[in-house]
Amino acid sequence: MHGKIAIYMDTTGRGTVVNSAKVFFDFNRQTWNDKKSMPSVGMLVEFRSDGKNITGIYPSKFQEFKEGDFITENDFFKTDNDDELEDLQNSRRSGYITELYRSTDYDTIEKIPLSFTIPQAISKYFATEILSVEALRSNVEDEKEIPCVLDYFIIKRFLNKALDTLIFMDSSTDQTQFNSLKSIVMHLENSYNDMKDKRLLNTTKIFNETFLSLQCHYQALIATIDTRQNRATSLEAQIRTLNSEINFLRNNPNATPEKIKSKEERVATLQKEVNYYKTSLKRLDAIREDFYKKNLSIFENAFKISRKKLFDKIVTGLNLCATIMDMKIWRLSLKSSGVKNSYFTRSNIENSFCSLAFAEHYLSRLNKAALNPFDQKLLFYIEKIAKEQRKKFLVVTSDLDLLYKIKIEVFSINPYYIVKYAPKKVSYQSLMRDNIFDIVYIDEEHIWESAADIILQGKHFDKVGKTKFKLV
Repeated sequence: MHGKIAIYMDTTGRGTVVNSAKVFFDFNRQTWNDKKSMPSVGMLVEFRSDGKNITGIYPSKFQEFKEGDFITENDFFKTDNDDELEDLQNSRRSGYITELYRSTDYDTIEKIPLSFTIPQAISKYFATEILSVEALRSNVEDEKEIPCVLDYFIIKRFLNKALDTLIFMDSSTDQTQFNSLKSIVMHLENSYNDMKDKRLLNTTKIFNETFLSLQCHYQALIATIDTRQNRATSLEAQIRTLNSEINFLRNNPNATPEKIKSKEERVATLQKEVNYYKTSLKRLDAIREDFYKKNLSIFENAFKISRKKLFDKIVTGLNLCATIMDMKIWRLSLKSSGVKNSYFTRSNIENSFCSLAFAEHYLSRLNKAALNPFDQKLLFYIEKIAKEQRKKFLVVTSDLDLLYKIKIEVFSINPYYIVKYAPKKVSYQSLMRDNIFDIVYIDEEHIWESAADIILQGKHFDKVGKTKFKLV
């Protein structure tokens, strides 16, 4: 059955479809049967139902109906499925091609008009991938609040680890809060894998199936060429038969000259018609070949460019989804009492709660001299983000409550900031020697000597002279 999504809630994964009779049917995320797109209000769909509830639903091949199309949105709702609608479309297109074939003067035609543009044909071929990219638009948060866009494929496993850990630590957080983003990611990744696995595409086959098959004027010309070729072949067969009859009559003493002349005149008339068809076919075939070669060349270039642009959009979409999800995890962790009590209160925790923190923790357990290619790539990637985004802060105190308070303040500014901890003189000197800090917080009440002496020691180790010291 055909219908349109009238309501859809990302948070619950539930929606409602209305059909031509204004009957409403309910569906949920489990009954959505398409891996490359996700439901959205206004999307045209094909579905099965048990009466009231939908048992299976997926997007229709037909999402737009423009002026000049062979089918309308009204036809969509009057048909039960896409196959039936496609048959109707093909029938009407065939009727139009027949009309063009009969009405066009092919003795004067010089070129073939386009019925369907190359961009339209390419969009039709990549329809499901385009749907998966467009699904992201309504779910993108304000990009101005994003420090940097993450690489989805590098950070994916640690993003999932961060989410699972957040849900484990915080009872108020569950998977449904991330369902919308996870659904978009799933569809984008399916589109990514499909496009990546089909790098060596037969562009000529795609051109024939998605461009030439939709060119009504071209198809009418092909029908004309076939008809005229068949006619010329038939006439040549008649000429051969007549010539055989003429030769027989010439060898027959009873044959009259008038009968031979009549057949010879008939041969001359047929030959004149054959010559006309051959000349016409040569010209029409040249028009056909010119149309084919010129558009194939343009199509191949446009297809290559469009495919790359779409592929890049899918990758960008995945990266943006990963970043949005990571930022959401980070923000929720800062508000979560569960995460605060079990994560930030640890004195050895230096990172904020985000995917990069889990990635760094993973790398900290490995031998940096014997990393596999993926881990080596991960290490370089984290170092790059750290160089671009990271600031380091040091808290000089033995008061863990103060350390916790400053951690939360710093981590709330940027998820990639680091807060280190120096409860003793030896750790302070070691950290100052090995790091460059933006701010050193000094707790005057819980330190081993005067704040002035600690600042002097810190300035001695400050290699760039830009570290600020702040008393708390």
